Amino acid sequence: MPSQKKHLALLLSAVCLCPAVASAESNFSYDFYEIGISSTTGNDESYTSLQANGSMEINNDHYLTAKIKTDIAGEVTANEIGVGIGAYKSSSEETDYYSQAGIKHGKQGGSSQQTLNVGFGARHQMSDVIELKGGIDLLFSTDEDFSGVSGSISALYDYDENMQIGGAVTTDGDTAETSLFTRIKML
Repeated sequence: MPSQKKHLALLLSAVCLCPAVASAESNFSYDFYEIGISSTTGNDESYTSLQANGSMEINNDHYLTAKIKTDIAGEVTANEIGVGIGAYKSSSEETDYYSQAGIKHGKQGGSSQQTLNVGFGARHQMSDVIELKGGIDLLFSTDEDFSGVSGSISALYDYDENMQIGGAVTTDGDTAETSLFTRIKML
């Protein structure tokens, strides 16, 4: 077990240092919280969930994340709670690259699982009010059904200087989650 912890620590360190190759100043906020609703379908199951996510910048290019999600409709019990850390670097005024790692504990149906995710992606400012974000995560879970690769894409509209309204699609090939959310930037 100690060797696995050593490999995990090296992997997390590498993920958090990867964006260091880019060099520009970020115009994106990494201090925010989100509330939203999502619909998940796949594997002969579908359910609706409420979710809350947060991100807090801890220095000039690293941030912490937290999330909680609970089902509100459907015949499935699906709950998740997770924390993570990430790093970002700007390549231009319009584009940030990020890497992140996290762990979540989830319960779906009668089983529970712990999942480690390691991923990377980009945020791009399309215009003064439109932001696009996309990324890929590698998932390592105690439940084989939750391991693999997951991809996500989202679009956000700047409602005002402190609030964005967005939508996202996330899929791992077996399940797809569509969500609508509001992001409040903390200044």
